[in-house]
Amino acid sequence: MKTEISAAPLGDGTAALALLAKLMPWLTGKRSLEEILRGINAALGANLSWVLVEQEGELQLTSVGEIACTLQDAKTLLQQSQLRRNPRAWRVICWRRHVGTLLFPANITIGNKLKSGILCKLHMQDSGLSGYFFMAFPQPALSLSVMKSVVIILVEKLKGFLVEIISRDRAAKEMQHVIAQYKVLFDRAPVLMNSFDKNNRCILWNGECERLFGWSLEQLNQQPDPLALFFPDPLVRQQVRASVNTSPAVDMHEWHPVRRDGQVLTVLWSNILLPDHSILSIGLDITERKKAEQQLERKATIDDLTGCYNRFAILQHLKASLISCNPSDPRSHFSLLMLDLDHFKNINDRWGHLTGDAALIHFCDKVREHSDPSWFFGRLGGEEFLILMPYTSSRSALRFSQKMRAALTQTPLLSIGEKITLSFSAGLVFVTSDQADTSVLLTLADNALYDAKRAGRSKTVIAGAFL
Repeated sequence: MKTEISAAPLGDGTAALALLAKLMPWLTGKRSLEEILRGINAALGANLSWVLVEQEGELQLTSVGEIACTLQDAKTLLQQSQLRRNPRAWRVICWRRHVGTLLFPANITIGNKLKSGILCKLHMQDSGLSGYFFMAFPQPALSLSVMKSVVIILVEKLKGFLVEIISRDRAAKEMQHVIAQYKVLFDRAPVLMNSFDKNNRCILWNGECERLFGWSLEQLNQQPDPLALFFPDPLVRQQVRASVNTSPAVDMHEWHPVRRDGQVLTVLWSNILLPDHSILSIGLDITERKKAEQQLERKATIDDLTGCYNRFAILQHLKASLISCNPSDPRSHFSLLMLDLDHFKNINDRWGHLTGDAALIHFCDKVREHSDPSWFFGRLGGEEFLILMPYTSSRSALRFSQKMRAALTQTPLLSIGEKITLSFSAGLVFVTSDQADTSVLLTLADNALYDAKRAGRSKTVIAGAFL
């Protein structure tokens, strides 16, 4: 409001209308309702004005002035008998004096500060809005007709953009409500949501991130490089940063961040490029799911009792090795050793099946202890096992079986105070070509194994080179 528009006494009709003419262009919907009422007060010399709007049964009061006025105070005025007696019979009501005692009947001190006043109904058709406009002055009114004329003109102008102001305010409140809801959703969403700016500072960090990783937003931004907390390896950290800042990865990508307690997690991340060119990262913690998958995979390929490959898995490795075998490439040749524990039935019959299980475990532990890490060791069934030895000649495989027998003799199985020395018979096949299938190789190894048993057990028989 420009300072040159000064207050005019409402008793002076010419001055008041002239001032109102200057005031009208200033009354636009670009200003808030509080600004409008403040300007009206300053121009017309009022020390209180308010607008009470009713929409869908809800009352909303906007009050501006030297005296604070509440919704209940406004209701007190509207409940005066002269207003309630016939609510449709009036459009504008003026009080020459004592309006303050009607507005604040319980507080004479405040009420005496207001003398004259005027109340005008607001009828805003096609908007679903209705209400009242009220002004009060610190001096008695000199001319009620001037007061009515000024307010009627003012209200007609007000109604035009009051709908716009209220709609705008309502839209703003609805937007604030939506923002609040999204903030709650962001904070409580059961997915990881965060964002880092170009300076590697975290600007968004929802509750799920804090719960999973153990760091708050404030704690992150106290670090020179927050990403280093989750990705200690500089190379991995560089890859993560590139996926976020340089080329956002829309597809879900698996990363392995470290949480505050040192646990390595498995998280699927996807990055969304927002309209302001910032990037929102959305993640899903699949650590437990990954563990469950690994357990299922292990259960599908690993023998529960001994921890070596089960029959299916070891035969799959044999099939793959056979396919890769090339007569002209010595590096693809391999040895196949089939082993069977000697007198295993006697162990079960004498010491029981629990001791029999312990014997199988003890035997497998010794095989793993002395095997090359590149070998594949599996249980075919019962007490029969298979060792697949890549890059291993039959002579080296034979030496291994001899070393195994010595190890079993030196470290017998202890059971209920007794020492049980384990031994095994074995059949060995050296494979240099892919011109066979697994069943043929297994038959060759099995025949060699039984030749070892017939020769007195605790021996290894070589089936000969398989060409």
